[in-house]
Amino acid sequence: MNNPYRTPSDEQRPRGGYVCTCCQRPWEICVGDGGGFGVTGRQRTCHECHAHGPVAMARDRAHIQVWRELASAQRRSHRAEATLLKDRIAELEQELRARPKEIVERYVDRDELDGARAEAERAFRSRENAWQALCEVRLIHREGEPGRCRCGQRLDRCKVAMIVDRYPGLEKWENEQIRRLRSNQDHRLPDGHPAVINPNWRP
Repeated sequence: MNNPYRTPSDEQRPRGGYVCTCCQRPWEICVGDGGGFGVTGRQRTCHECHAHGPVAMARDRAHIQVWRELASAQRRSHRAEATLLKDRIAELEQELRARPKEIVERYVDRDELDGARAEAERAFRSRENAWQALCEVRLIHREGEPGRCRCGQRLDRCKVAMIVDRYPGLEKWENEQIRRLRSNQDHRLPDGHPAVINPNWRP
């Protein structure tokens, strides 16, 4: 279920790229989808959010759709890239094993193998970015007052909160990031996450 997260302030939000101030998708995704619409000061609204208008029901339907599409695209891209890169790494490693030792020592340029591994790491980071973005949505669409989502709707009627709760992988990813945080390792939890704010917080 949605954890009772605090709402991150502007100062607590992750530093770096901008997001659509309505649906919270990364701005480069909005622009890449042909959705970039308008920028006024710190307000950035994508085409889809401009189109749905102020009606809450239309807004929620539009947000669910664009986040479903983003999550599906990220999963497809990650699976395809990971498969290609694993195959290439295996091919290069087999080639190294099959060559005579003296030829390997004299002629094999490991830059290609290192490059393939770097690409695999990039694909992994892309997946991590998708989980982090979904975690940020969860920070916004969660229980505020008892029985009510932070967006203002009843919690059992907030479609965004219900959609986020259907991703069990998010909880697994989040627990792993919390473990890394408390082991003083690099983690990808958003700055406004309660585990970052309060060291004694428990899910």
